[in-house]
Amino acid sequence: MNTNSQMNDISASKDFEANKLPSFLNVLTILTYVGCGLAAISAVYNHFTICETVEKLTSKEMPEVGGMLGRMVDTALELSIKQCDNRLVILVSTLATTLICFFGAFLMRQLKKQGFIIYIIGELIGPASMMVILGMSSMGGMMIFGLIVNIVFVILYATQRRFLVN
Repeated sequence: MNTNSQMNDISASKDFEANKLPSFLNVLTILTYVGCGLAAISAVYNHFTICETVEKLTSKEMPEVGGMLGRMVDTALELSIKQCDNRLVILVSTLATTLICFFGAFLMRQLKKQGFIIYIIGELIGPASMMVILGMSSMGGMMIFGLIVNIVFVILYATQRRFLVN
């Protein structure tokens, strides 16, 4: 009888361990929550300030810049004008994809496999929607950096898929 009780205790402890959130997955989801929060705040801030930035860039106070730097400034101005013109669409798109990623991470915290798929969808839709809204000229340094971060997080989450169930 004592052996049966010990077997049940071992089985119960294995079930508890199987349903426990791995520490690395815990850290990844917390980082995702922080990133989603920053993305949402940044999107709202950008929505209200991008047109002011365009006004400053087009004002007479800006000195003329020539050469390669001048072309970079012109490209930044062109992109800023597109962002100003499409700021509501960009805000909605960014908040929607941020919520999708947040929800995917939330499900992965509950060890659900579908959370990984939802997270990947959010990570793919975000940059793709910006390229559609702003055109391929939006593929500047910040966009490339953002894509690299997205890819790294998808790879890191993929390493944790073995802990996700149903």
